[in-house]
Amino acid sequence: MNIERKETGTLTATIRVKLDPSDYAPAVEKALKEQRKTASWPGFRPGQVPMGIIKKRIGKNVLVNEVERLVDLNMRTYVEENKLRMLGQPLPAADGHMESNNWDQPGEFNFAYEVGLAPSIEVEMDPKLGVEMPLVDVDDDLVQKEVSDMQRRYGQLLDVEAVGGEDMVLGDLIELDAAGEVKPGGLMNRTTITVGDLQDEEVREQFIGKAVGDTVDVEPHQVSRNHDDLARMLGTDHEAVHHLEGKMRFRIAEIKRMQPMEVGPALFERVYGPDAVADEAAFRAKVKQGMEEMFRTDSDRIYKRLVIAAMASKVHIDLPDAFLKRWIAMTSERPIAPEEVEAGYTGYSEGLRKQLLQDRILEKYGLEAKVEEMNEFAKRYVAGQFAQYGLPEPDDSRLMELAARMLGDREQVGKMRDTIVERKLIAHFKAMLSPREKHMSFDDFVALARTA
Repeated sequence: MNIERKETGTLTATIRVKLDPSDYAPAVEKALKEQRKTASWPGFRPGQVPMGIIKKRIGKNVLVNEVERLVDLNMRTYVEENKLRMLGQPLPAADGHMESNNWDQPGEFNFAYEVGLAPSIEVEMDPKLGVEMPLVDVDDDLVQKEVSDMQRRYGQLLDVEAVGGEDMVLGDLIELDAAGEVKPGGLMNRTTITVGDLQDEEVREQFIGKAVGDTVDVEPHQVSRNHDDLARMLGTDHEAVHHLEGKMRFRIAEIKRMQPMEVGPALFERVYGPDAVADEAAFRAKVKQGMEEMFRTDSDRIYKRLVIAAMASKVHIDLPDAFLKRWIAMTSERPIAPEEVEAGYTGYSEGLRKQLLQDRILEKYGLEAKVEEMNEFAKRYVAGQFAQYGLPEPDDSRLMELAARMLGDREQVGKMRDTIVERKLIAHFKAMLSPREKHMSFDDFVALARTA
């Protein structure tokens, strides 16, 4: 087997792979012999079918599979040995498709692949980068909002006689015909509507003051978020409600009102446990502290994104744009037009540059997740799950067994790796850049989070 690489432009190359019969013939013959052992054919006992028939029936498929396996294996080995940092996956070149070879008269096989290569990036942690650490000013209004949420969370639902602006109404949603009468065989299901969540003020007003047994005729899409939500409310599927027209009747069966828990010892204990806080002032102080800690985590993540973006704006990072556009088009799950690729490419390339920059930082400063860190993370996660449900932590052997299960799940491993890397990056940026704190309102913080 022979593999050659030829540079074809900035960050692009063509890799050519040549196989001769000595590369693939032994494995093909072995596979055919294995197939012959169990093959059956009219007029022959199992395992006694002539090799000529075997080759005629499955020889080509076996050959193709073996050649594909060899090309894939040797391409990966070549990439690893030559430390090629590819973007996307290799794409068949115009003169290197499988179809360009003669599979009916096997001899020398030639394949060619176009590849896109990652650029070389130099990074430095410059304290003058000037990215500030965004922090939320947790003021009294935010604390009160959180306290009110806690009051509702630990409150109780009461039956009331008339519908108020924030009440929940349980009842039957019934399909009507064109004349406004109940449609025979139409859709009907018992569901719940939260009056305070209704977006249309006129619709809300239709419910206010109604009692059990009263009815309200409404446009179904005005009491649901979307078709899927309406389908759930009616106990059916998306297709059944997609073309639903006209009004539906809601017959009220129950009216529920949330009675918030009073701010006092009972709420303090429900939220923080017995004897955790002595009075309302201490309770609000603890709420504020918890919110600041929660926002601090968000601040760290936003800061990381801001630093990466600021560094990316100061470093010129070339990309093999033409190759990447072709790769996007060829690997898309659905057919995609060239103009659609162009429209989305700017956002894609910006994200790729930031990812390449982050990868280079991880590499240069040794911040990648290590095996022992993954093991420890998995054990802490498992222990935390037990604590969350009030269960005692398992012994070491059981803990290691459960952690090993997590480490055997590729998706879980990816999530753990991302979490560890993110924490390392944040700590590294804070240590190297010593950011100044920038306090801001909650609304400004949310706006920054959406754009960072």
